[in-house]
Amino acid sequence: MADHETWIKYIARTGYASKTVLYIMLGVIVVSSAFSAFTSSGSPSKKTVFTNILEQPFGRYLLMAVIAGMICYSLWRWIQCFLNTEELDMEKAKDIIMRVFLFISGVLYFLGAYAAVKILMGQRGSNGGGESGGDNSSENIAATLMEQSWGGYVVMALGIIIIIFAIVQFKHAWKCDFMDKFVTQNMSSKEIEASKKAGRIGYAARGIIYSVIGVFFLQAGWSHDPEEAGGLKEAFQSLMEQPFGDWLLMAVGIGIVLFGVFCGFEALYRQTDKKSNPAHA
Repeated sequence: MADHETWIKYIARTGYASKTVLYIMLGVIVVSSAFSAFTSSGSPSKKTVFTNILEQPFGRYLLMAVIAGMICYSLWRWIQCFLNTEELDMEKAKDIIMRVFLFISGVLYFLGAYAAVKILMGQRGSNGGGESGGDNSSENIAATLMEQSWGGYVVMALGIIIIIFAIVQFKHAWKCDFMDKFVTQNMSSKEIEASKKAGRIGYAARGIIYSVIGVFFLQAGWSHDPEEAGGLKEAFQSLMEQPFGDWLLMAVGIGIVLFGVFCGFEALYRQTDKKSNPAHA
């Protein structure tokens, strides 16, 4: 039993460590994009992060490590889903939905790892900003669904689900309930306080981003126009177009960096053996 818990712990911690790198780099790129003089790669996205990692000294090895970490995180989500490590009650609708979400989360991170592998193998556009089909995955999903007569309704339903997910992020930021997942007895008071602050700001930033993406999907489904759907890249563009957009984008970028810091604390202190509540995305 101890060996079983140990390998699960290593998989989970490796996954959270990978998220730390991804979110910190994404946040730095977002903050830099608020100052057009600092970047020429266009609107930031996870693809931009992979490209920037690859361009660093020993970037190929670093990106390989990030890919391995993302795969580990996918495995961790699937372990949570199939082994029910969160002790979810399958007689409750919200717990059933959470197990489905854990599975989908694993799929999304696995697809992210696959996208990183393609960049590692040289299948990328100029400077990471023009990957063919890479940054238009949301539009591609919407277009595929809209090939069916009921596709518009499904796309709107996805938008509602994403907005609900955004509300959950704001709930975490407000209640600070994510600390229930930490082995706080192993943390110093300063680490606990830093985790709370980084988590609150980070979840709030994620709530803003997913709110925008959810609205994109609602608009796409309502107008039956897949080009209205958008992901991270389009969400950042939309924020930049708002009044004081550069400052807003900078604030969101700082929030993303802090969420990366929070993931770092998860890599060190996140409880992985005995659970009581669903994991956060």
